Amino acid sequence: MLAVPVICAVAGVWIGAAAPAAHSYDPPDDAALELLIAAAQAEPDLGRRVELVSRRFLDAPYRLSPLGEGAGPSPDPDPRFTVAAFDCTTFVETVLALSLAPDLASAHALLDRIRYRDGSAEFGRRNHFPMAQWVPNNIRAGFLVDVTRRIGGERTALASKRLGPDVWQKSRAKNLPPLTPEMIPVGTFELPVIPIAAVPEVADRIPAGSVLSIVRADYRSIPFRVTHQGVVVRRQGRTYLRHAGRAGFQRVVDEPLLRHLERAAAYLKWPVTGVNLLQPQVPRDLDAMLGRAASAPQ
Repeated sequence: MLAVPVICAVAGVWIGAAAPAAHSYDPPDDAALELLIAAAQAEPDLGRRVELVSRRFLDAPYRLSPLGEGAGPSPDPDPRFTVAAFDCTTFVETVLALSLAPDLASAHALLDRIRYRDGSAEFGRRNHFPMAQWVPNNIRAGFLVDVTRRIGGERTALASKRLGPDVWQKSRAKNLPPLTPEMIPVGTFELPVIPIAAVPEVADRIPAGSVLSIVRADYRSIPFRVTHQGVVVRRQGRTYLRHAGRAGFQRVVDEPLLRHLERAAAYLKWPVTGVNLLQPQVPRDLDAMLGRAASAPQ
């Protein structure tokens, strides 16, 4: 990897920043997004929808934490929806919302559901912590299913992290969000991972469109272990990680998956434990979430 770890605002955890570089990216307007959603809805396979939608954002600039709670009493007044720029997790969240939604208004609503506990767009209810909030809350809501064990088999291990106000207060990580003690999850949280050395053996089995999370070693001085996310795509028989990359890219790119993992593994000061894999799915209560009559199964 490069001289610094893959740094991203994972689930709203701000752990580094850089000014976005200029790239040849033309953000789609609302009309173009409606057309993109319509094209995605015509594709019955959700994994292929994720590939189609995410492709539109290639070369979009990287910007740390481009989403917030918008207007109102929040320490993060950034807009609740934008496709002008992404960090790694807001890229994943926006792609999922657009891939599942029947129209743009629904995509806005689903993005809130993905980013916040029970869809309530409040800073204190945002899924700030991947292992403790983002992953389990989105599995519980029906947006994702963990397929790590299915892909990794007996090689799958379990990563854990203890969290609480004491861990947060002692953290040495920089640029963390202003969370009060009441906003910090309490307990030991776990995530299945495929060891990084085993990923080459199973890379071809990862479902297209899956969300891949990089999981690093457990350091008591750092209150998180997931440091990067992207979606797995396939082009011409090769497996890529499509992600909003900061270090070395400053934009959304397709990077060969194994090359990305080699870079990540080379950062020995904070070793990579492995990867977690989440396959998107259509929630059973999607219609209820959007306040509409039940539609045909998707």
